[in-house]
Amino acid sequence: MSKKSKFIKLLLITFLTTGFLNSCFKEDLTDCPRPFQITIKALDIDKNDITETGEVKNAVLFVFNQQNELIKAFELNEAQVKGRHPINIEIDYPGYESLFFVAWGNVDDSFEHSNISTVRNLLDLYVRLKKVGGFAEPPGDFFRGNVTIPLEYGGTEPGKPHVVEINRMTSGVTITAKYLKEWNENLEGTYSFVLRETLDMYDPNGNLSGSAVNYLPRSSFAQNGDLSAPIFYTFPTDDGSPFQLDILYNGEVIYSVDRDTGGTLFIPVIGRTLNILIDFSAQISIQAVITPWNVVYQYVEQ
Repeated sequence: MSKKSKFIKLLLITFLTTGFLNSCFKEDLTDCPRPFQITIKALDIDKNDITETGEVKNAVLFVFNQQNELIKAFELNEAQVKGRHPINIEIDYPGYESLFFVAWGNVDDSFEHSNISTVRNLLDLYVRLKKVGGFAEPPGDFFRGNVTIPLEYGGTEPGKPHVVEINRMTSGVTITAKYLKEWNENLEGTYSFVLRETLDMYDPNGNLSGSAVNYLPRSSFAQNGDLSAPIFYTFPTDDGSPFQLDILYNGEVIYSVDRDTGGTLFIPVIGRTLNILIDFSAQISIQAVITPWNVVYQYVEQ
C-alpha cells in the first residue's frame, strides 16, 4: 500500500471514530438528541416568582453530563435574568440519557467561589464565605438551584422547554441593643456584636459543609443610644441550631444569649430576617422576631 493510500485510510478512520460515530446519523434521526431551551426562574421563600424584580443581579448555569463532567457554562447578566433569557442547549452527539444543571445567582466578590473558567467537574463547584480577621464576611444574597433533565431523541426540531428554579440560600439578621452603655455603667470604649456560628461553605450539591465560622457585623451607636447592626446576611446554622450572640466591650464578652425572654431560640430562617432586640433598661428584656426578607421589625418601647 502506497504512502498516499495509507494517509487516506488514516483520515477515513479518524473521521469515522471522531466525527461519524459521535454525531447524529443524518439518515436516521432517532440517534439525534433534540435541542431545547432552559430558563432561570428565581423564587423567594414563599415560592413567589421574583425573577423580574431585579433581586438576582447575575446568574451562572453549569451543564454536566451523567459522569458529572462539565459540558458548558453560561453566564447571564441582570437584564437577561429579568427578561427570562432562554439558553439554547444543543447536544450534537448521542449517548446521554439526561443532563444535570446547576444554577447560581448573585455570586460576586462577597464570596470565594469556583473559578467558572476552570470548572471541569461537578466536584469543582463550591461557594465559601470570605474571612477577615478570623471572622466571616457577611455574604451577598445568594441563590442556587439544580435540575436533572432527560434528553429527548428522534429529530432536530426543538424539544420541550425547561426551567431551573433558584432559591435563596442565605438568612437576614439585624441586632439592636438598647440602653447597653447605661447598663455597662456608661463606660466609654468599643462595643460590638459577635454572632456564633455557621458552616462556611455550600458544596457541589448545595449542602452546607466546611468549617465553623463566626460573624462580626458592622455596628454603631445611633443618636438615641442604641447599638445596632443593620441587616446583614449569613448562611443558615447547621441542623437548625441557634445562634449565640455575644456582646463585647473592648474585645471582652460582657453578655451572651441564644434565646429571647420567652425562650424562642435565635434560629435564622433562610429567606427571612431574624430580628434580635435586647432592652437593657430595668429588667433585661429580649425579643426574637422573624420578619420577611429585608424587613426590619419596628420595636415599640412600652
